Amino acid sequence: MDMWFLIGTLSRWALFAGLLVAVGTVAFKLVILRRFPGFEPEEDGAAGVTPERLAARIGGLAVLLAGAGTLGRLAAEASIFRDPFEPLGAELRLLVTGTSWGRAWLGQVAAVVVSGLAFALAAARGARAEFGWIAAMAGVALLAYTPALAGHAAGAEHFVTPAITADIFHMVAGGAWLGTLAVMAGVLVLGRRRGVPISRRRIVDWISAFSPLALGSAAIIAVTGLFAAWLHLGTVSALWTEPYGRTLTLKLFVLLAIVGCGAYNWRRAPGRVADAGDPPRLPPTVIVELSAAGLLLLVTAVLTGTPPPAH
Repeated sequence: MDMWFLIGTLSRWALFAGLLVAVGTVAFKLVILRRFPGFEPEEDGAAGVTPERLAARIGGLAVLLAGAGTLGRLAAEASIFRDPFEPLGAELRLLVTGTSWGRAWLGQVAAVVVSGLAFALAAARGARAEFGWIAAMAGVALLAYTPALAGHAAGAEHFVTPAITADIFHMVAGGAWLGTLAVMAGVLVLGRRRGVPISRRRIVDWISAFSPLALGSAAIIAVTGLFAAWLHLGTVSALWTEPYGRTLTLKLFVLLAIVGCGAYNWRRAPGRVADAGDPPRLPPTVIVELSAAGLLLLVTAVLTGTPPPAH
């Protein structure tokens, strides 16, 4: 395997993983914590350890991961167009400022910087935190917009604007589902480590608020994914005759496994949390679902680096 292909794949994985968790952080704040903001009366959050601040720290780490992926993507992209007879600095400047890919990359860098600073403010106390959350929402929205401008959607021969729009919705829906689940699990783990475990009742409340969000996001992923497959494959037989199609087929199988885990968690997780010992925690099947999500993003990273047959 080519070293730069591997670097590009891992960089895209880091970008997608960081982006999904960053979107999930915002969704956790807007959907989950809006309904159930903070601790139960019997819980001790006086030390300043609140779910909102813990989520902001997770969002900041996710943006750092996305930033590492963004830098790796520049290195991998530059290796493809590298002319050994031209100065590297001039080539990088041309790539970044003279191509649509480079302008999208600059947007990613700006979004990473804004989101990272915003999550740092959101993790603080006082009025700065609310301003930080507002800025984080804007930064994450920009970050979610940029991959479509540098991927297969922007290179489609037809329906470019719908393709870009569908790609953005696909990414945001993935973050609202899997990213929110990752943030929720992360908040529970960090809360226990800080000596302020989230109560069993609060976990069940969060799962109840999360389930409709996950179901709606899964529906959006299905619709936008089918549209992208129709646009990029060209023929049904490409699913097993073309490298892009075979990778897409693998992605579909992994996604079906995640859907199965999600359906199981939707039906069984509240009861298993209610029956769990102390400190309460999410069922092990959630870890399986998140691990499969990491594999899904890796397959997606390979897919986005593979030319579609219809282009």
